[in-house]
Amino acid sequence: MPAYRTGFTLPLDELRDEIDRLWTTLVTAPPLHGWGPRSEESVFPAVNLRETDDAFTVEAELPGISVNDVDISVSGDSLVLKGARRGDAVAANSAADTVASRGADHAADAPTGGKVVWLLRERGSGAFERRLTLPVAVDSLRVEARLVDGVLTVVCPKLAACQPRKVEIRGA
Repeated sequence: MPAYRTGFTLPLDELRDEIDRLWTTLVTAPPLHGWGPRSEESVFPAVNLRETDDAFTVEAELPGISVNDVDISVSGDSLVLKGARRGDAVAANSAADTVASRGADHAADAPTGGKVVWLLRERGSGAFERRLTLPVAVDSLRVEARLVDGVLTVVCPKLAACQPRKVEIRGA
């Protein structure tokens, strides 16, 4: 007759429980750096979106970007912000050097002829695109935008058919 352990969990049950705990921790934990979509693609530019009875207002942070470097398009309930942040010559050279010589000192030729070593680079450059889906269609002919102090403000008026209206109740 085979011998059974009583009162003790089997080693495979313990392993399964440990794997379940690990999986639960991974699934419920905040995303780790480098996991999931890249932050530049999903977060830049950072936006605020608010709604009033007659319009949506989008505010996007675009520091260091000029009016000529941004394109806005509206179609139905979709708003697209496209543009580019131009990097300086040192940034462009550093990026090329870093790709060409992984593991090197990450130095680039500065415009003055000396070497530049990046100690920290968090401000990106290059093209960006941010698509926002609004809750209802907007009047694309009346959309207005302005860029002041690095903040792009886009006001998207709702179509008249999408705006709330008060319905009068008549008595019998």
